[in-house]
Amino acid sequence: MFALIGGIGVVGHMTVLATMLATGQSFVAAQSVATMAAIAGNFFLNNILTYRDRRIKGFGPLLLGLLSFYAVCLVGAVANVGIANFMFVQSYSWWISGFCGILVGAVWNYVASSVFTWRHP
Repeated sequence: MFALIGGIGVVGHMTVLATMLATGQSFVAAQSVATMAAIAGNFFLNNILTYRDRRIKGFGPLLLGLLSFYAVCLVGAVANVGIANFMFVQSYSWWISGFCGILVGAVWNYVASSVFTWRHP
């Protein structure tokens, strides 16, 4: 389920990335914003579907869960943007660079969020 939601996140990420690039934003800025948007979307979908047995409820706990998810995904996000930008400046297309960046952070995000954000009580 985490991978399926990640796939949905890829579509959202690439949409934000393409839109920002079309408006003249730099690749690093566009990749960074797209990554942050995908993390937020993935958090809410994972909370509803993947971790429904450990669902975080209530505004305060939900906000703390989102912040926790951002914190654990920060390592994946830094790697994502770094790898994607490296590939982009090496003349790979924006979409291949963006997709490869996404893949770099995916495993870390799954493991870290399972341990820290949706840990068993």
